Amino acid sequence: MQGCGLSTSAENSSIRGKPTINMKYYIIAGEASGDLYGSQLMAQLKSIDSDANFRFWGGPRMEAQSSGQLKSIKETAFMGFLEVAANIFVIKELFRFAKYSIKEYNPDVVILLDYPGFNLRMLEWAKKEGYKTSYYISPQLWAWKEKRHRILRAYADQFFVILPFERDFYRNLDTPCIYHGHPLIEEIGAQKEPTRDVRTIGLFPGSRKQEIKKHLPIMMEFALEHPEYTFVIAGLSHIQNDFYLDHIKSYASHIDIRYDASYAVMKDIDVAIASSGTTTLELALHGVPQIVVYKTSQISFAIGKRLVNTKYISLVNLIAQKEVVTELLQDAFNTLALKEAFMDLLDEENLASTHTAYQRIRADLGDGSTSKKVASDIYQMLLT
Repeated sequence: MQGCGLSTSAENSSIRGKPTINMKYYIIAGEASGDLYGSQLMAQLKSIDSDANFRFWGGPRMEAQSSGQLKSIKETAFMGFLEVAANIFVIKELFRFAKYSIKEYNPDVVILLDYPGFNLRMLEWAKKEGYKTSYYISPQLWAWKEKRHRILRAYADQFFVILPFERDFYRNLDTPCIYHGHPLIEEIGAQKEPTRDVRTIGLFPGSRKQEIKKHLPIMMEFALEHPEYTFVIAGLSHIQNDFYLDHIKSYASHIDIRYDASYAVMKDIDVAIASSGTTTLELALHGVPQIVVYKTSQISFAIGKRLVNTKYISLVNLIAQKEVVTELLQDAFNTLALKEAFMDLLDEENLASTHTAYQRIRADLGDGSTSKKVASDIYQMLLT
């Protein structure tokens, strides 16, 4: 097993003792990416534990695995300092509900997927209440709030990371973690070859309304100036169609919206303009050359700039530890800069180097059995 350390069996032992049959798993995933990874994990837990019983927070993918959904990502996906502050009473109520429902369900393990602003607090509470705990998907502590690793070290019986550089990061902090690769490899097939004959451009404005509101108008200005290309917006059905249309200045025949079909879109497009997030890595694994963008409120950006200590924000560049894809952030994300980045993207030499870098990234992310190995580790912990 690859890893940067693992808690001893004594550390993994819960005060509640060994679980009985019909193991019960309580899972909290607060965002779309967590819904994907949670669904993969649930499928593998069911293959190992035929009596697995779930209560979970998640989305449609997790709901397809079990009828035990308690909260939807529609209710929980808050992002940015201002949005969190504006929804503070809603978030407090979510904490109360989580604690109540965990106690009522009395699970054998509480599994927390990413969503650090919420889940790190739940991790501490759950462990103090005597539940076994697994934290799956590292918070981005390597970018900011590094000291919060102490919460993981003190309260996680198991802590799984999915980015290769995170192993050394947590090892240097003396915080045990396990690396089995990245679960996206399980979802995405072979990487396609780059093409200079670009005809279709994918637009990925984000998974939250505040991201779409900032990104889509600029993407649309670019699209409307280039009728020679077909543009496909990767939309999400939990965000109403009218919300997308309200931010498209002039809906044109060469612009389409496809809902809940991001992977199908990635297979059909030649290049992409994408909001920073998991989507950037998904595009890389599909082999799609891309420009990464991100824009938020001036206050959130100013606060984040003071706190974040990483050179890049896209997962592609972070994993490669160099600039593989162009990042246009905040004021640098404008139509003029986007045009220049697009022309650079189409350069034949740049396309070839991007393709090579994508291949190296895929090789670093495991053998495609991440979810199976994580599920096995969790199940084995419950047998101790």
